[in-house]
Amino acid sequence: MKEKKNSKLLNYVVGTVVVLLVITGIVSIFSSGASKIKEMRLASKAEKYASYETFISPVIMNDPDTFDDVSKANQSQLIAISIWSILRDNVEPDKYEYTDGGMLMPEKEVEEKFRVLFGDEIKISHTTVDGGVEFKYSEKKKCYIIPITGITPIYTPDVLEADEKTNSIVLTVGYLASEDYSQDAKGNLVPPEPAKYVKVTLRKGQSGEYYVAAIQNAEQS
Repeated sequence: MKEKKNSKLLNYVVGTVVVLLVITGIVSIFSSGASKIKEMRLASKAEKYASYETFISPVIMNDPDTFDDVSKANQSQLIAISIWSILRDNVEPDKYEYTDGGMLMPEKEVEEKFRVLFGDEIKISHTTVDGGVEFKYSEKKKCYIIPITGITPIYTPDVLEADEKTNSIVLTVGYLASEDYSQDAKGNLVPPEPAKYVKVTLRKGQSGEYYVAAIQNAEQS
């Protein structure tokens, strides 16, 4: 009886997580969460911008508070962003354990994604966070409990400019409100005008990979 119940729970989880990934991936050009960004000197402008958008998409989608330096950012928001990024990375639901409260995501996996997105200079203080839904942290199990639900991202990014320097890249990014997307006569998604603009600074770390170092408000160009 218990095995049957667990099987039904897993089936429900798999179906719901698939729905969650479809909802959070409302604009499918951002096909996965944060992949690592390295040097792309030979890539075309369009390819670079697409890569930047994919990388920062899990950051922008939740509209975090701005910060001049990532060490001074709201760490709870950064942890929530890291969790959402994992969920968008074509996650395989059967790789995780489950409880009645949801899916158990190991803290080590969250830490790894955190480092990809925000560098390795910050020590994570694990705690329960709110990422649109509550991700409860279990000190005993060393994991986050991910509720089985879906959420629509607040924004998706549109990279308008990229100022590439020796050890940093400053992106001018438009925030496209997810609820304002429309469809043309052929059913293609039509993006809205940006609701606001920010400067996102990607800084090169010691390993040669870039991470989000700052998010600052910007004026419309």
